[in-house]
Amino acid sequence: MSQDQSDLAEPRARRLSALLREADPPVPPIAFPAERIARAARRRALVRWRVAAAIAVLALAAVGVAPVRAWIVQAAHALWAAAAGTPKPAAIPPAAANPTAGAVTFSPASGSFVLRVARTQAAGTLTVETTDRAVASAAVSGGRGSAELVVLPDGLRIVNDSGATASYVVRVPATIGRIAVGIGPAATRALVPSEPGQRWVLDLRAAR
Repeated sequence: MSQDQSDLAEPRARRLSALLREADPPVPPIAFPAERIARAARRRALVRWRVAAAIAVLALAAVGVAPVRAWIVQAAHALWAAAAGTPKPAAIPPAAANPTAGAVTFSPASGSFVLRVARTQAAGTLTVETTDRAVASAAVSGGRGSAELVVLPDGLRIVNDSGATASYVVRVPATIGRIAVGIGPAATRALVPSEPGQRWVLDLRAAR
């Protein structure tokens, strides 16, 4: 290349470089991800400390008040989960209350009371007591196996399992004139209340 050509090429190269710089859009600076992560972690830590302090103040204010303590424990779990970013578990609807399982209280019809136990069991007893109250009650006590206490117009039916070992306590007003008790296929037994405080304990095992 001659000197003249070299002299012409150099200005052209400079102009081309300038044009390329003008055409190239500037790239905005991007914060390094680690910095963002560190800032977020510091914010979470600050929120946790504030939540912990609030829980401590509430707990001190609620010493000795059981319902308040229970509310604070529930609120503390929610606050801490929100501060720590813990996923909130899906709400589980409460199971429908079964008024015929576990224990029942009801007003029996006057005159007579029919108490039926669906079947004999591997173990367990049926206790019938008279009370000075105007209402009757029944409850499942101990043992294993499930049972339902079904209130009927004329009394109560205990729907039990033959392999159960639970016991049952039934209390009826002493003003009831007659209590008819049937256990499984056995013949009905009549109990005649005369005053509050009477008790009959019947074996639920099959006759041997």
